[in-house]
Amino acid sequence: MNYEIIELQQFSGKRAGIYSVMIADDDLTLFDHFVKEHVREHAVEIKSITQYLSYIGNRYGVQNRFFKMKRGRSADGVCALFDHPEKKLRLYCYRVGAAALIIGGGMPRPGRRNGIVVPEKLLARISRDISHKIRTGDIYWSAQDARLWGNLIFTTDGK
Repeated sequence: MNYEIIELQQFSGKRAGIYSVMIADDDLTLFDHFVKEHVREHAVEIKSITQYLSYIGNRYGVQNRFFKMKRGRSADGVCALFDHPEKKLRLYCYRVGAAALIIGGGMPRPGRRNGIVVPEKLLARISRDISHKIRTGDIYWSAQDARLWGNLIFTTDGK
């Protein structure tokens, strides 16, 4: 799978860089697809989630209180962002230190898993790729700049 990590300028700020994933040969990020798919049915929740993303990027940084942790395998670092516990819509994220947040897709809970790619599992795969590039020094994050730097393009051959 070929993809690129794209900074979402509308949410990134001095406290954290907010990123999403753009799969090769697609003109929308995973976050754009999430919004497009759920905005009719969950407009209020989408608005609330986007406000949280802006707060994370500009005011608070990547703090535990915004996320439900331990999604999937504990080693993959995938967590869920949602506006209120009683709400149904979740956005899956991968936290890179305290300075960067990579947002993938999402779905209402409990997720409809029959016949669709579960966004949480896709983001878990992407998180493993990112972790590998961080370990090899191809990507690094700067807490001072609140940004990811380096080679943010991923190809099937791992380069």
